[in-house]
Amino acid sequence: MKYFSSITTLFFTTCLCLSLNSQVSLSAGLGSISGFTTNQSHIGLHAGFELPRNNDVTFYGRLGHYFSRPEDNGSTRTVIITDLNNTSLPYQLQVNTQSSFNYTTIEGGTRYYLGNDYDNGISAYGGTNGMLVFNSVKLNYDKTDITGTYEWENNYSVPSNEENEGIIIGIALGLQGGVKYSIPALGTVYFDVSGQYSILAQGSNTVANSTNQYSQLFFVFTLGFRKDLY
Repeated sequence: MKYFSSITTLFFTTCLCLSLNSQVSLSAGLGSISGFTTNQSHIGLHAGFELPRNNDVTFYGRLGHYFSRPEDNGSTRTVIITDLNNTSLPYQLQVNTQSSFNYTTIEGGTRYYLGNDYDNGISAYGGTNGMLVFNSVKLNYDKTDITGTYEWENNYSVPSNEENEGIIIGIALGLQGGVKYSIPALGTVYFDVSGQYSILAQGSNTVANSTNQYSQLFFVFTLGFRKDLY
């Protein structure tokens, strides 16, 4: 989506500008999100920056994308014949559908390091954060109707008043904790976990509002590598 592309461009432009400061760290790695009420995990990637305020306190920002997964239980939709003069086929068919669901997140917050410093040795860290969350929802249709008799795509269409895609935009607040190990002259390996609670969410249409994959409480797990720039 163009909206996501603009957000991504803005995020990495910010990272580039920050890298011109006296000290900043850039990071990237793997991650997953698990909804508390859905029992589903979404695997993805993340990238971000970290800006020290002093040896023990930093500000960080992170962009993440966690890939789509289908819902556990689908539903049934009606498709209508496109050529009304074609009497050899049924006027309408029932088709099984499943919605897919993903996450794009933009987060930022403050971290407090315990033990060694931000860029030295082994440390634990924790703090609070805020997150802007985008969930894309898309309906995926089976190739045949529910009886398996008709391949519908060439002769049928979804009713014009029904939408197949939607988006949920939300704001979440959370707590984060993790551990890191800084290797001199190389960089830092880190792992952290955050619990996020959505305080505001708005779906764009009935497709977004009817998904059963949305969870107001969710957890983010990340593993990555951080490089300090001076």
